[in-house]
Amino acid sequence: MRAFTWLEPGTTTDAVALLREHAPGARLIAGGQSLLLAMKDRTAGPTHLVSLAGVEGLAGVRTADDGSLVVGAATTYTALTRLDATALGGWHGVLGAVAGDLADRPVRNRGTVGGSLCTGDPRYDVPVLAAGVDATLRITGAGGDREVPATGFAQGPGLVALRPDEVLTALVLPPRPRWDAVAFEKFRHRVFDAAIVSVTCALRAGADGVAEARLTVGGATPAPTPVPGAAARLVGPLPDPDAVAAAADAAAEEVLPGGATAGEAVRYRHELVRTLVRRAVTRAAADLRRS
Repeated sequence: MRAFTWLEPGTTTDAVALLREHAPGARLIAGGQSLLLAMKDRTAGPTHLVSLAGVEGLAGVRTADDGSLVVGAATTYTALTRLDATALGGWHGVLGAVAGDLADRPVRNRGTVGGSLCTGDPRYDVPVLAAGVDATLRITGAGGDREVPATGFAQGPGLVALRPDEVLTALVLPPRPRWDAVAFEKFRHRVFDAAIVSVTCALRAGADGVAEARLTVGGATPAPTPVPGAAARLVGPLPDPDAVAAAADAAAEEVLPGGATAGEAVRYRHELVRTLVRRAVTRAAADLRRS
């Protein structure tokens, strides 16, 4: 690990100023679960680390006036698991379940929501969930504040749509009425491993069954990938097992075209996408029936 200078701003304005002052060698750090590992193996070598640990207002969860759930970027996974149904009721509770089922306890204690979003790792759970429920991200920087869709924020391994002088301040989940059922599924080799493939399924009820469906796949491609063609197959009457299987087949082919006859690694992910979409849709549809 190369030498660096540690900086502790008290506000996001101060953090942005420090990023600009020490560019291009300055990097933000929250929990440090990804960045510190990269620094140890020297794939990252920042000259200055701008800590977000003491920045006012970056940690915590609140419900906005419109019912959306605002999750501060410095909120740890452990903090999310400790929230009760009042704070994470309805499908918002999927965020707490996802946070409690990733990596191991030390990572959950230190890792943050914002860190998982800004690392740009296609295997991480929170970005796939965020994109899958039509969440938005709040960002502040020298050019002012902006809010962007979570879908498209990750642009490839290690690449996100965040400028060098910007800070991600919050993940915003839409109000509960936006969706009636949300399910998240993933596959990993060991309990503390990152997912090989993950899937989010979000359904909104209509008079005759499903009025809107959204499917998002992570891990199989360089960034979380919506699969609108497969999702469109779910709109209409609540899907029976045959309809679920057809949507799963379509999703696998949409994400990895020709994957069923490709090389072994692609075939493996193709089958995982198909299996996990089937599981996620089955769970979400069951929740919709009960609602």
